Amino acid sequence: MAFSFLKKLFGADAKDAGALPPMVDAEAADCACEACDAAAPVVNSEALQDLQEFVKYVVVSLVDKPEQVTLGLAQKRDLTVIQVHCFKKDIGKVIGKSGKTITALRTLISSAASRNRLHVTVDVMDD
Repeated sequence: MAFSFLKKLFGADAKDAGALPPMVDAEAADCACEACDAAAPVVNSEALQDLQEFVKYVVVSLVDKPEQVTLGLAQKRDLTVIQVHCFKKDIGKVIGKSGKTITALRTLISSAASRNRLHVTVDVMDD
């Protein structure tokens, strides 16, 4: 189940599992014209929903009181923040030793979001 969920997040299909993504034209990437700004990607709500489900799946698996896990969204310019709210004693489990667990979760979410041209991060909120 988890692997199919990750495949969905990262967009891997069986036919192009080993294929490399297409190269991006360097001139188009550096373009700052009005036409490129108008073609800026709109936030993909389905992709964002999938990212939230993945965060919830991971956090619920880590904590002692999964029924108290809630997620929120905050938008800061072009950055979307998935806010994790959980029982106070479970915050340490989500963050992990030296912050390694939350860093790994942020890395996964950031890389999955970048495939949809989104900028997403995860914050653990202290209520």
